[in-house]
Amino acid sequence: MNYARSKVRLANLMLMITQRQSTQLAVFAIVALLACHVRAEATITYVGVTRDQTDFRKMGIGKAGYWFPQFAAEQPVALRPTGENVRDALPTWAGPLNHATKIWDPAFWTRTFSQDGPGRSKGGQPEWNDFVLPDGERGRSGAIVDPHAYKNTNNSVNRIQLGEGTPPVFLLHVVTDNTNMEHNPTNRLRARGKVNGIDLEPVSEPPAEELVFNGTADIYTFRYEGFQSGDFIKIQLNGDSKQGPSIGGILFDIEPEPQLGP
Repeated sequence: MNYARSKVRLANLMLMITQRQSTQLAVFAIVALLACHVRAEATITYVGVTRDQTDFRKMGIGKAGYWFPQFAAEQPVALRPTGENVRDALPTWAGPLNHATKIWDPAFWTRTFSQDGPGRSKGGQPEWNDFVLPDGERGRSGAIVDPHAYKNTNNSVNRIQLGEGTPPVFLLHVVTDNTNMEHNPTNRLRARGKVNGIDLEPVSEPPAEELVFNGTADIYTFRYEGFQSGDFIKIQLNGDSKQGPSIGGILFDIEPEPQLGP
């Protein structure tokens, strides 16, 4: 009799364990489905590259906003703070950029630029491109240079925070090849993101044959869809310059798209 009762108790215990395991598996499945749903709703797509352009006003891009580092520096400078001498006309829904550099600073954990290298600004170089910004200002271009991305893929831009009013679809233009062949992302230029705490990789990115440079600025364009307040943008670089690859600025547009071409 006791033996029979023990068998029943054991069977009930096994049933409880099985039910709990099933519940845990169901929870994991729901989380995975939600993650897939988030990735399906939010996407990053490479649109294309526009070659050899330095007049952004003439191009008609950056109407939603833009940001350019170390712009129109009066003399050559390097290894300078990322927030020094910038032209900041970012949209109200993107940024502000966070230039924290010290690990004990609470803002460090949401910093915009990688401090592994660390990323710093450079400008005023006589052989670098002159730009015309969307508002018509003219000046010598600068760059954010990331030494940690020398032959290494790095989130050179860690975080551009998105806020209230983020449009359902927007374009991010990344400017490079303005540095007289000194700091090109020859191995990778990839826009990324984070949505609801989940890292989001692009649907497409510039292929190797499009990462070619001649010393006159190129604009690589990415379309972001389904991003909302609280999400953020990241940009990966990888290049062969020992000082590190760079970006010369970023611009934003909202649909409908500006006409892009070679």
